[in-house]
Amino acid sequence: MIVVSLKFPTRKFHATPWGRQVNEGVVEWPPSPWRLLRALVAVWHHKFPDVPESEMEDLVTLLASSPPRFHLPPASQGHTRHYMPINEGSNEKRTKVFDTFVALCEDDPVIVTWPELELTSEQKKLLENLLSAMSYFGRAESWVEAELLNECSIETDIYHLKLGEPAPEGFELIKTLLPTPAEELAAWHATTLNQLRERKLNDLIQAAYAKGKPTEGIKLSKKDELVIQEAIPASVLGALHADTSELRKAGWNQPPGSQSLNYIRPFHAFASFTNRRKPDSSRKKRPTVAQFLVSSPVRPRLTDTLTLGNRIRKALMCCSKKIRQDDNTSIVFSGKGEDGKRLKESHAHAHILCESNDKFGRITHATIFAPKGFDHEDELAFARLAKRGLISNEDPHDIQMILVGIGQPTDFQRGSLQLPSSRTLATSRHWISRTPYVPTRHMKFKQADRENAVTRHRSLVRELQKLIRWELKQRDHLAHLADEVMIHLLIDQPLSGLKEAGTYLGGQWTPWLKFQLYRRSGGGQRSSGACYGFRLTFPEPVTGPIALGYGCHYGLGLFSAERVGE
Repeated sequence: MIVVSLKFPTRKFHATPWGRQVNEGVVEWPPSPWRLLRALVAVWHHKFPDVPESEMEDLVTLLASSPPRFHLPPASQGHTRHYMPINEGSNEKRTKVFDTFVALCEDDPVIVTWPELELTSEQKKLLENLLSAMSYFGRAESWVEAELLNECSIETDIYHLKLGEPAPEGFELIKTLLPTPAEELAAWHATTLNQLRERKLNDLIQAAYAKGKPTEGIKLSKKDELVIQEAIPASVLGALHADTSELRKAGWNQPPGSQSLNYIRPFHAFASFTNRRKPDSSRKKRPTVAQFLVSSPVRPRLTDTLTLGNRIRKALMCCSKKIRQDDNTSIVFSGKGEDGKRLKESHAHAHILCESNDKFGRITHATIFAPKGFDHEDELAFARLAKRGLISNEDPHDIQMILVGIGQPTDFQRGSLQLPSSRTLATSRHWISRTPYVPTRHMKFKQADRENAVTRHRSLVRELQKLIRWELKQRDHLAHLADEVMIHLLIDQPLSGLKEAGTYLGGQWTPWLKFQLYRRSGGGQRSSGACYGFRLTFPEPVTGPIALGYGCHYGLGLFSAERVGE
């Protein structure tokens, strides 16, 4: 048996059935297996490109071979109305658009089961990874927490009926879209292929006859054959790749490679239910981390972490303002109170930390970390950011932000196929600078310390150690270890004669001075243009992230675990 659980943290599921217009106010309930399998394929493309196509095809072919059963939790139906602008010449008009959704409790899952199917160990691992990486299901507003369960303890009483079979008492029939099983798809493909060939050949004959040309010997060209072959899918995976807008333009009343089956649904499926949302005081611990993949034709290098961090912050503030009912930006993103002044807890708001895991030293993902945690509206702002991305008039390359997940730092230590385990969120005693530390205070040197290079260096090390300990005391989870941590200043790197401290980016040694060291806009306290790197050794393992100094909320002063778990 295969059992999939789908929970919706935002308590809404947005999806319109195939063949229905959004303003009809019809919602897809239960969610169609066609939509679920397309979502798995989308996650595979975006987050697991290294998984062979053959493995993905085997998985979706298996899931398409049998119609699943469902358990639907108590739900009700709601909608919002938006007046969207339509530009017609110089006169701007607006049209009313209905956004209909299913409202349900975030703790009650939709259960999808395939009672007759079994997964191999490889297929089970792949499906687990795909489901855990799925961030939304339906439209982008429908956040989802999907997982593969070992067993099903809930009765799945929503199932398909054979053609002509009446619905049981108390149930109604609902048309639901499913992929066609591979055997039926192969037969349909062969028949439809011959029909398209005959139709195209007849068109060519009619065209030649109309022009008075001979019709003997007319046959399809290689180009005609290729167009016909590409018009219809030959496999389940190919059918799931079809673009909805292109299918509608081509006149398909149903996606090729799909089938509509009658499912039963209780008449009271949308009866009002009691909202069992728990108050904040009794809910589980607030999430403190949100992680995004960074996708763009030209991704910025880690040396530009200040610029990208600043862009992400501005975008999050804009998204937060759109989400919140009071039309104000969340203080976790702005770092300012209602009076416009900086928070007394100077490091409790969001840190935007960029990291590079590729061979070119370019930013692969961004982690948003806030010690005070994120509330429900902040999580909706993350969803909005993932939908809109980063758009800038100054940068011709738009950046897409793909939400990987939201949780605690320990949730990102295991890693996945789309991202390795995060060393900035690891647990370790040994930490080393990943981006340069820029002091926020001027260092004081006595006149006697300036006499020669040896005394100047000793004084520099002493003053920097004081600054690092002071910085650590400003972080609640590190303050108790500030006086005991061992701080080693990184100055010389004896590799290939390099004499500047720095870090490896894409296999190439990059000095700290190659990094952008000041923000082009905004404030921030900094001493001078000098920058440094350190190795920190704590008396006990600590969990990241650790970001210190000027620009630490935008990615400067970031440390990486040197030895994970030690």
